[in-house]
Amino acid sequence: MNFQHLKYFLTVAEELNITRAAERLYISQQSLSNHIGNLERELDVKLFTRSPKLSLTYAGGLLVDTATQILDLRSQYLAKVGDINKQYVGTLRVGISHTCGLALLPDILPKFRGEFPQVEFSLYEGNSTQLESELSHGRTDLIICFQPIILEGVTTVPLTEQRLMMVVPKTFTQHLFGGQAEDIRRQYAQGADIRTFEHLPFVLIKRGNRTRSIVDQYFSRYYFKPQLILETENTVTTLAMAQAGVGITICPELFLRAIPAPTAESVGVDLFPLTDPSTYGRLVAGHREGRCLSHFGQRFVEIVQELLQK
Repeated sequence: MNFQHLKYFLTVAEELNITRAAERLYISQQSLSNHIGNLERELDVKLFTRSPKLSLTYAGGLLVDTATQILDLRSQYLAKVGDINKQYVGTLRVGISHTCGLALLPDILPKFRGEFPQVEFSLYEGNSTQLESELSHGRTDLIICFQPIILEGVTTVPLTEQRLMMVVPKTFTQHLFGGQAEDIRRQYAQGADIRTFEHLPFVLIKRGNRTRSIVDQYFSRYYFKPQLILETENTVTTLAMAQAGVGITICPELFLRAIPAPTAESVGVDLFPLTDPSTYGRLVAGHREGRCLSHFGQRFVEIVQELLQK
């Protein structure tokens, strides 16, 4: 049994589809099937049932946990040895939400890669619950998300405080306030009155997202019921809808970096902060207590802090 076999096995176990797994691994389906077959012969067990569709056997399910632990221990060991030898080789596995990654990684990764060209960067994207699950199972070294982190035994490093912003199509502001629109824009740039927008359409991230929970609590505090016309898993979609004049959205200030570029059809947006203390969130980097975070992992966190302090 070698580490490559285990890596390939875990990819197939995640996808439960040889074609997709082979595409992720940049190898042929036949080659991947051969690797899985060799592993099954070596262990003398069937890891997958292949009909009516690919699924894990009981032995395969056990190997998922074992292989994850083995590869995680290997990653920790290589990080420690790399730190000792100042060679900094290994893999940094980071979990982050899609929108947060879109806002941060284009600026962070070039600098990180410049400092650690021999370190492989592995990215997992998901919501807060999924990120915590990946961290708890040792499949990521650190996660970047908004507090609170529900998972116990996590050390956090503060990155930045973020306020929530209302992203309002300019046409909405103009319609509401007419000739006073410019005065209102200047006034609301210091803090918006959410109740003013009660009868306008909203486009929000789906419930279950941590930002949405904060927004819903804020609505409840102000007895505000939004005219919700669309919910989506993707914050970038909500921003695009605001840019197109479809509806108002609310997101952390950081996520405005991911707002789509305006097109000829865009109406443009006004950005109004929510000033209630309950709408401020802290972005943190989290890693498991008692686990060694490599030098290049620590440096990655520092680069994020440097970027957000500019």
